[in-house]
Amino acid sequence: MTTRQAPAAAGTKPTQLTVVTLSGSRQANVDDSADFRTWAALAGRLGSAYCIWAGPHLERRRGSLHVLRRPRRPGILRSLVWAVGSALIGVRVARAAVRRGETVVVNGAEPWGWPSAWLIARVVRRPWLMDIHGDLLALPVAAFGRWRRAVLRRAVVMFARRADGCRVVAQSMLDGLERRGIPSVLVPPRLLPVWEQPLKRCRPPLAAPAAPQLLTVGRLHPSKGYDLLLTAMAELVGALPGARLRIVGDGPLRAGLREQAERLGLSDRVEFLGARGVDEIRSELSRADLFVISSRDEGLPRTLLEAAAAAVPVVATSVGGIPAVAARWDSVTVVTPVPAAIANGVRHVLASPPSAEQLASVRSDVLATYSFETNIDALSALFRSVGTE
Repeated sequence: MTTRQAPAAAGTKPTQLTVVTLSGSRQANVDDSADFRTWAALAGRLGSAYCIWAGPHLERRRGSLHVLRRPRRPGILRSLVWAVGSALIGVRVARAAVRRGETVVVNGAEPWGWPSAWLIARVVRRPWLMDIHGDLLALPVAAFGRWRRAVLRRAVVMFARRADGCRVVAQSMLDGLERRGIPSVLVPPRLLPVWEQPLKRCRPPLAAPAAPQLLTVGRLHPSKGYDLLLTAMAELVGALPGARLRIVGDGPLRAGLREQAERLGLSDRVEFLGARGVDEIRSELSRADLFVISSRDEGLPRTLLEAAAAAVPVVATSVGGIPAVAARWDSVTVVTPVPAAIANGVRHVLASPPSAEQLASVRSDVLATYSFETNIDALSALFRSVGTE
């Protein structure tokens, strides 16, 4: 496996690539997303992209980008059916591109996208790039269970050894693969260009520390630790009855989390907003005093970058790639993923909030390091490297 970029001859036009990419991660029921915008930019940079994603049915074309979203039902058997069906579609698309004389690279993201991409690459005899967005070699039992954790760890290693390139989003993931003798390339997540625009706020964050407005964004899944956050919230409202929490996202735990909030007496203090688009998330951040990430496991969450770019203080758990990037950001408080520590982290920020200058400095660093163009340049180079070796 190699990920070195083959140099282009002087004066030659870059190779036009067709990327067939598959992701088994269930997307929200929205017509646009960060993935839409990212892949539209990549398609324009590389040549074309055909995206087969899991989620509510949708088919959309945007220039050289073609998105096909197919429902993936819960359960191993149904997920396997999704993976095989997606692979059949991908084979047809890849073969058509080969017949047109195009250079084809297959891309697989998240566990159920890996077998699909591997199958396509085997059938059409073209290279494939494996994307790993979560630190799946360091999964906690509480998020996935012992059996599923063991399967995911084996799947990561098995497919990474068979891929022609492997991309990770955090240093902790790169180190974990390296210890197993598997080379990979670190290309962190990116911020959409819209985050370069400062948010319009009616008041600065934490201007009313007695009634803080907390915000979190993410899929309602055990890995995100929202049960931990609700327990921490129940502890906080005893001394801060004005505290409120808004949760943006949807997922399999929606009903259970609502029931937990009611059981903890938080029904009037916690609001579940469902899935929202980028502009709506920006609007939520413009009103938030504090952003909370309560995850049990992560790679490098894009929500951390978005909150920091929005100049909102953050309390985040010390998992995956979070501690490494937050070490130099004064506006991010890192805590262990347990309710008491999350509550203490919130209290610490309320008692000693970052200054406006610190928030602005962190925002500048995030924009410089995780800009959209920087990420697209790195991903384009990686795809060309895999496709032209």
